[in-house]
Amino acid sequence: MKNSIPCALVRDLAPLYAEDLVSGESRNQLEAHVQECKECKAYYDRVTKEMECEKMEEVKQGTMEIDYMKKIRGYQRINTILGAVVSFLLGVFLPVGMVGISVFARNGIPDYYWARLQLAWPLAILRMLVSGIVVCVIYCIINRLIRKRWKMK
Repeated sequence: MKNSIPCALVRDLAPLYAEDLVSGESRNQLEAHVQECKECKAYYDRVTKEMECEKMEEVKQGTMEIDYMKKIRGYQRINTILGAVVSFLLGVFLPVGMVGISVFARNGIPDYYWARLQLAWPLAILRMLVSGIVVCVIYCIINRLIRKRWKMK
């Protein structure tokens, strides 16, 4: 068996050959040697299997990181929506709470307040909705600013 290159050199170049990073002349000599030498062929097969396992592990790790980031984004989205809903409801009930506090502070509502309340009911509902939207918008702006600041760090 006549080998043009020594086995030690073939073992050194096996990873490069497996990744197709050798020149054409080197490739031809390596292929000829690997076909003739059983030990070098076994070494080359072992190196290629290890490289494939490493590549599969890298791909698996990458998909795990992507899945993890998707979960984080999902939780952030849910928290943002829940926070917006809660802030809207708090904003809506803020005027109702203010009226309720004044009622309890005065020990009841006089008749003329009831009459005013009945006439101004559509305006009161509009005020409730506007305050809910304002509080919700403020929450969303603060939430976005916090997220941008966190991403910058």
